[in-house]
Amino acid sequence: MNKEDIIRQYVCTPSKVAVVGASPKAERPVFRVMNYLAGAGFILFPVNPTYAGEKILGLPCLSSLAALPEEVDVVALFLSAKMQGEVAGEIRNLSFKPVIWFQPGAENAELASLLKAEGYTVMESDCMMAARMDKCH
Repeated sequence: MNKEDIIRQYVCTPSKVAVVGASPKAERPVFRVMNYLAGAGFILFPVNPTYAGEKILGLPCLSSLAALPEEVDVVALFLSAKMQGEVAGEIRNLSFKPVIWFQPGAENAELASLLKAEGYTVMESDCMMAARMDKCH
């Protein structure tokens, strides 16, 4: 699946997204992206052990990907590469293979390459919000 297909299928059409690195802090880019996607009809699952049990944009924050109540289409990573070690294992333990979306600032060429080799669809160097604003109108 190429970049345009991924955007058309999962960004232009609202999808289910696990947002890893979610934050209730309005000044954080992840908060702005989540707010935009929620307003566009996406079903969001905030994931961040720091805020587990709290609400972010009215949604319960989960402690890990293992706590997802249902399958998601996309796992959007808002964590720096050095913080992705545990999440990489959580991704591999899921019973399904969502698109793994490395948001700007979360790029990790090594993990992206490994996940691609394991059959995951990987999106790099694009923001879900920016891609929707640029390509879905």
